[in-house]
Amino acid sequence: MLKPIAFAAAVAVSALATTASAATVELLTNGGFDDIGTATPEGWGGLTYYAGGPALLPGWTVEAGSVDLTDTSSAWGPAGGGQYSLDINGWSAGTIAQSFATVLGRLYTVSFNYSRNPANAPYTATATVSAGGQSLDVTALGDGAFGGLGSMAWQSGTFTFVGTGNTETIRLAATIPGNAGVFFDNVSVTAGVPEPSTWAIAIMGFGLMGAALRRRRMAAVRI
Repeated sequence: MLKPIAFAAAVAVSALATTASAATVELLTNGGFDDIGTATPEGWGGLTYYAGGPALLPGWTVEAGSVDLTDTSSAWGPAGGGQYSLDINGWSAGTIAQSFATVLGRLYTVSFNYSRNPANAPYTATATVSAGGQSLDVTALGDGAFGGLGSMAWQSGTFTFVGTGNTETIRLAATIPGNAGVFFDNVSVTAGVPEPSTWAIAIMGFGLMGAALRRRRMAAVRI
């Protein structure tokens, strides 16, 4: 059985250790879409992944419709990073998802780069990114800000949520029909510093340590 001082030390050290390692943890697999799995190029030159297969997009589940991967050297380039980027509208409006574990009270950051299909996306291409009960609506207008064929330009999006201790799911979903929409790359979920309540536990732990030490010193003086 842990003595009070040892227990307090364990609580405090655990909380601070969690904080120290939080900022370096990437929770997603293949967020840059450079692992193409067993897919082979279709006639139009890119890769298409459909809900239910046959080819699987490593790390992700295609929940609805289909999504495309395009090479950075193609007309749908350059990618936001690496060799491939993803159009959330494949032959139809697509949705992809990936699940990950969370720690209660820890702050999580979702970040990504986005652009638009320069070939035939509608003027207002839209999609939604959601995770942890939060969501961000993404809009990529055809006003020139996202470049053109062979010269795609990228912008960034981000939001945060607080972990519940349960498994959460990040979901990228097209919100327009058709076979051309918002492009995504460098999708990331990272663990940040704990919420203030976690810091409070650490501070309380150190306070208990100090109180225990003071009681020991006072007892020693009485003896």
